[in-house]
Amino acid sequence: MRKLGLALLAVLAVGCRRERTVGDRPSQPTLTLAPDPHAPTTGRRVVAAGQIGQPWHSGAWSPASITLPAVETGDVIVVLGASWGDLAAGSSTAPTDDRGTLRPIVDQGPSVVGRTKPPVFAQLYVELDPGPGAHTITPPYLGGPAGDGTLYVAQLRGLTDRRVVAVGSTWVRGTALAEVFVSLYGVAQPGDLVLALAGYDNTAPHPRAGWSHPPAGWLALGVEEDATNNVPSTLSWRVAPALGAQPVTWTWTDPTVNVATALVAALR
Repeated sequence: MRKLGLALLAVLAVGCRRERTVGDRPSQPTLTLAPDPHAPTTGRRVVAAGQIGQPWHSGAWSPASITLPAVETGDVIVVLGASWGDLAAGSSTAPTDDRGTLRPIVDQGPSVVGRTKPPVFAQLYVELDPGPGAHTITPPYLGGPAGDGTLYVAQLRGLTDRRVVAVGSTWVRGTALAEVFVSLYGVAQPGDLVLALAGYDNTAPHPRAGWSHPPAGWLALGVEEDATNNVPSTLSWRVAPALGAQPVTWTWTDPTVNVATALVAALR
């Protein structure tokens, strides 16, 4: 996906690019995610989920944000992403909520963008006590011309403690990687809601990522299969079936993957 000329292109772009602030990031048009009428009605569950993307060289997210119009008291908002940050070191990679504060649980961005190549990173932000009503989530600025990624937003309901009880993450680099594995650093209890995200980048365009989506034993929440114009990624969830670290492995058919990232989190 990233050709040899990309490095030079990015260097030239840094000299003329003004990094955007939070106030500069557009939030319209927005993707509105009403609660799914077919979602489960009891237990820890996902009641709404959706995704938006910023394709390679577009310089903008489309749509520009995601709106949850019907957040109820007791709901939890989770925001996840897998992206390539065409940014200087020290740039913010945080999404924002117009009516609340998203708290970083995992954000590989600050240690990757402007510091490591390829600058691909995964992130998870949560809002454990959002006010009832509409919330508009604006993704981070990924830079241009080479920034790209996918942002996922989910509305959770039925959490009893409204807290993150365990997380795990990984970032690996290699040649022709065939899979990525992650598990919780701690353990989840039966009935905890578990989210798992993976993403990767490659050295040559590929028409389709060919994700194992969702992995066995998981439910699909979203997927980005474009391995030519975006960072491919996949998001799944499940209610933990047993006590444990909830290990998960993803595979793909793309033959030139050189970096992969993943995270998993349990909420109660």
